[in-house]
Amino acid sequence: MPPFAEQDSATHSAAPAAGHSPDDTLLVLPDALAKVLGDNRALPSLPASVMQIVALADSPDANLQEFTAAIERDPALTLRILGLANSVFHAYDAPAETCQEAITRLGIDATLSVALGFGLASQQQFRSRGLDLTYFWQRALISALTSYTLARHLALPSPGRAFTLGLLQDIGMLALDACLRRGYSALLSSADDHVALSTAEHKAWGCDHALVGAWLAQRWGLPKQLVSGIADSHLPLDQVMIGQRCVNAAGPLSEAWLASSDAADNRASTEEMPLTDMLRGLVPALGIDEDALIELLCGLQETLPPTAELMHISCPPEFDATRTLLEAKQQLHAHHLKLSQQLLDQRLEIERLRLRQADLTQRVSHDPLTGLFNRAHLEALLEQYFREALDQGHELSLVFIDLDYFKQLNDQHGHRLGDEVLKGFASLLRELLSHDVLGGRYGGEEFVLFMPGTGTEAAMRLAETLQHRMASRTLAVTFDHQHIRVSASMGVVSLADSEFVNAEDLIQAADQAMYVAKRAGRGRIARYCDGVEEEPMQDSV
Repeated sequence: MPPFAEQDSATHSAAPAAGHSPDDTLLVLPDALAKVLGDNRALPSLPASVMQIVALADSPDANLQEFTAAIERDPALTLRILGLANSVFHAYDAPAETCQEAITRLGIDATLSVALGFGLASQQQFRSRGLDLTYFWQRALISALTSYTLARHLALPSPGRAFTLGLLQDIGMLALDACLRRGYSALLSSADDHVALSTAEHKAWGCDHALVGAWLAQRWGLPKQLVSGIADSHLPLDQVMIGQRCVNAAGPLSEAWLASSDAADNRASTEEMPLTDMLRGLVPALGIDEDALIELLCGLQETLPPTAELMHISCPPEFDATRTLLEAKQQLHAHHLKLSQQLLDQRLEIERLRLRQADLTQRVSHDPLTGLFNRAHLEALLEQYFREALDQGHELSLVFIDLDYFKQLNDQHGHRLGDEVLKGFASLLRELLSHDVLGGRYGGEEFVLFMPGTGTEAAMRLAETLQHRMASRTLAVTFDHQHIRVSASMGVVSLADSEFVNAEDLIQAADQAMYVAKRAGRGRIARYCDGVEEEPMQDSV
């Protein structure tokens, strides 16, 4: 690339995709196709003047004067270079009056685009066998302008190269149309759209026209970045970098643009406009706000006629682009609202599932009557703390609680009142629970409290506190307004009291101590020590 072109030579090209050759490797076509194309005289060619410009564009030793002289040998091309330099895309206070000024303003890539496009369009005007050349070049022009506009909007370093790639990405179709005679014509007529055409080409010859176009560009001696860009021009957007993505998005956009022109001519409803669905898919892929993208495309309608004239290409048919794109914008907004509602519905459903999961977790781990931890969860939790205490040398104490005379209470007042007593006791017990004191309902009228990191003395004080509160707390009231208070027998054990194998052994030891308290007259606290239950302490109340 000559030094005067540095302003437009920093394009970040995507790495070649699987199946495409890197920049420094010759592209190879499938054998059958290579045999047909080879040195076929029908292959598209460039005028000698354009070939010289191409050679200079790729030469590091070329200077601006040599490049200008090569272009000025073709007066028609010089006029087009000047016209593009003074177009709306390159508006300056003072117009470019010389070819050298125009080239300096455009940069090498845009200048090369004009030379290639004008040369190819002129050479191929009457050579088509089955390809609709008018449609072909209109699509190429829209694609080139769209690529350029997107690249400029995204502040990419080489919008001129994006223009060139947009213009040339389908030149492989020219080669296939010229050399395959009836075969390609039949394939063109059977394909509904560009994607279907590429698929059919792969099936028929083992590659699509993008690779053929890159091979042809390489044959002409185009710069390597252009060759690889053409090769990758039909890859999915998520497989290429952002510079190439502008080009790959522009092809389908131009096809949708022309299809929308036909729809507008036939007075089709906006719901049938192909451009709408295309825009909807491109907004996230290009990272461009949908309003900004629509505004960019609306502006293209003004630049199409003068640029088509400069490139010696038949101008695409006019249609009310502003109205069509604004209607597309409305539909995009409607689609956005629909997606927003769907997203809201999904969030609500996720929240509903979260609450349901929380409810299920609550049901699995909590006793439905008292709301405290149930036996299964208590045992699992205690086993976890038991293992941690053994591993880390921490203390662990447990209080086993059994409400006194509960069977007689149920027999005398009924199970309903018994349930109220259990719920009242659970409420009292909950006042003692904290990060350091865990517990729940073990079963029936039995409850468990355990204290990680706490020794026997602290556990005894906790049990005494509970006894005192029970003595003064009404847990239920009968129908005849009797206030029901109950006492409890409690067994206390600490991990240091014996050699316990697991948490179940700890519970059993506390249970044994609790029965000592029962046998001693109830309403007492008994401590388990070294496998022998200590004499219980009588309730002081």
